Amino acid sequence: MFTARLSGALALALSLLLSAANSHAQDTSKPVAAQASAKPTPTPPPSKPVDHGPAANLLRALLATTISNPTTAVCSGLFPGWVTEEPQANPALRPFLLTLPQSNLLGDWSGLRTKLVTMGITPTITYVADIAGNVSGGKSQGAAYADNIGLNLLFDLDKLAGLEGGSFFVAVSQRDGSSLSQRHVGNIFTIQQNYGGQTFKLIDAAYQQKLVNDHIELRLGRIASGDDFFVSEYDYLFMQNAFCGNPVGVFFNSPGMTAYPNDTWGALMKVMPDRRTYIMAGIYNGDPSIRENSRHGVDFSMDGTIFAIGEIGYQFNGQPSNSQYLGNYKAGFWYDNSNYTNYNTSSSQRGNWGFYGLFDQVLIPFAQPGSNRGFGIFGSLLASPEQSISQLPYFFTAGFACRGICASRPTDTAGFGIAYGDFSADLRDAEEQQQQLDPSIGVRNHETALEWTYRIYLRNSAAFIQPDIQYIIQPGGTGKIEDALVLGCQVGINF
Repeated sequence: MFTARLSGALALALSLLLSAANSHAQDTSKPVAAQASAKPTPTPPPSKPVDHGPAANLLRALLATTISNPTTAVCSGLFPGWVTEEPQANPALRPFLLTLPQSNLLGDWSGLRTKLVTMGITPTITYVADIAGNVSGGKSQGAAYADNIGLNLLFDLDKLAGLEGGSFFVAVSQRDGSSLSQRHVGNIFTIQQNYGGQTFKLIDAAYQQKLVNDHIELRLGRIASGDDFFVSEYDYLFMQNAFCGNPVGVFFNSPGMTAYPNDTWGALMKVMPDRRTYIMAGIYNGDPSIRENSRHGVDFSMDGTIFAIGEIGYQFNGQPSNSQYLGNYKAGFWYDNSNYTNYNTSSSQRGNWGFYGLFDQVLIPFAQPGSNRGFGIFGSLLASPEQSISQLPYFFTAGFACRGICASRPTDTAGFGIAYGDFSADLRDAEEQQQQLDPSIGVRNHETALEWTYRIYLRNSAAFIQPDIQYIIQPGGTGKIEDALVLGCQVGINF
């Protein structure tokens, strides 16, 4: 069954690309697109239905006056991952690369890839699967499988239509499988990052424009805030959803925050005064109902409240002739204008906010510049201090990644991470009161996830296999479920 699904998806994707290539000579104005990331959105905390109106008015105004851009984030990669850009030619001057160039398992697709890229269409077809089994603890013992097939198209509008600095990005995904966390463990931070949105979905459809010698980027369309904000390239190594893509804590406090495979109407502006520094801000339609599987990503309504976010970042080293001690440091603030339920009064309350910081830093390069082998650390801290409405006021991650431990395996990457979330004190008080009437109700305190993983790259990094161990402390946060030991494996292919 799986083989048939995969073959069918690939055949459909290739037929679409062939059709685009053959019709390009007759119509060079047709858009095309490319790329994505791979992060499911966990179930947000309970909140009352949102009001309709403000986001629609503001975003409609932006649609009439602004131009915008698709994400350049990569599917399943980053510190150990895949990227379409070629490295600099001179290894002695090349900065430490967190994301390495990719190969394609099927090569040049009999010349089709080269033909498409030459005319301005960069295609990416990927498959990533998470297989995991709970061997002790949790609710019960068992295994689960979840996968993601992604088709991404990046249209270079300079090549296609002579629009300098313009591009258009489209991404779709097909997800299948089940959740080990739901079925057998009972934890909050889902074990398989590929679980969530198990259906066919349109993910991204967005226009990007670069201006002023690429110092300004504008993006508008169907995008996800998690493609650009809360991102450390180290996080994409992990299978545990608490890390992968974005630190997951924000999703429990903000229904308006989005991440792969969910999108919404949004607009983003990024300003880079120099190659090391940036400041960016985005505004999005914060309606969570449009992400339901039954909508398949094609609910284009703008009836939600506003979700707004801003971030600043600075990079140490990372430029030609710099040292190999590459570091990225970021901080941001968000506001979600949704309606929330107050845990103390059960009344409705408008708006929530939070702030965050995250970093990654190469500490020990293993070889000369150009090798990209080394040891680095990462961490994040997220805070949403309003305990009366924030389900998870404090959340942090920390860990390390180590690429090329053995010189004979220079791209293989090992990693360890810890994620901790602390539940609201006001939520605990409310649950303690409920527990007096019903002893079966648990009182949520905290949950911790530990992960050890090792990614083995094959066929010049066109594929990988990744053994994985996770240990979940206090699943569900209540102490009613025994700590769980999970063994798993992640598999990825870039076609």
